[in-house]
Amino acid sequence: MRLPRTVYIILNVYALILAGIMIWPVLQMLLTSVTSDVVFPPQNFSLNAFNRVLWPGFFHSMGVSLQLGFWSTLLLISICLPTAYVLERRRFPGRSLLSAVIFVPTIFPSVTYVIAIGVYVAIYFIELRGTFPIIVIATAMGAIPLVVRTIQGSLATSDPVYEEAAVVMGASPMQAFFRVTLPLIAPGVITAATIAFTFSATNFLAPWILGATDPPVAVYIYRDVERLGFTPELAVQVLVMEFIILGMVQGLYFVFRKQLRGVFT
Repeated sequence: MRLPRTVYIILNVYALILAGIMIWPVLQMLLTSVTSDVVFPPQNFSLNAFNRVLWPGFFHSMGVSLQLGFWSTLLLISICLPTAYVLERRRFPGRSLLSAVIFVPTIFPSVTYVIAIGVYVAIYFIELRGTFPIIVIATAMGAIPLVVRTIQGSLATSDPVYEEAAVVMGASPMQAFFRVTLPLIAPGVITAATIAFTFSATNFLAPWILGATDPPVAVYIYRDVERLGFTPELAVQVLVMEFIILGMVQGLYFVFRKQLRGVFT
């Protein structure tokens, strides 16, 4: 059914408004970073904010965030890939219940699970409070529904007949999965990995509540907000954080652009 021209115009205007709302925070940070005050519209343009940032401490925290993103992504893929496969390709009692339970974190606030992990650690493993492995586990929990759903969607669009044919021809189930199914769902797995990395590297809640001994960049910026307030220096830090993390995600896309062809176009 062809929609009237008026409806197309309305939808296009709505899309432009939505895009403007989504991109406005980044534009505001960009404008604030090149002024000497925090007002709109900008009045006094200056690049002094770039000189006042404590770059050694910032880049150390940025390195912690990148490590957090890397290890959380490995953990998430190792957990969510087999989980998504079982939910999509196997039939067993309790499958619907398990599928619903996995997506419960999207219903309740993330702070609920982070505090629960914090209480458990405080009771049984107080010496691990604030350590990097605990932060990785707590951070990864929040992204489980996103990663499982992404991989499960890729599995739903790949025909299981190829895997079944490989098994009939003598391959073991593990060989069939890694040699046949995994290459077919590679775009979905890579997309899930980029989601997991971006979510984890920019995560604030888990490191802050659990008292990370070596804070990632989101906590570092928040502490500067508490100490300095909203200043152009903070806008510079936010922009550099976004540039580095999104740049790495974009680099990952170019590395695997052949596998991802058709996913983002």
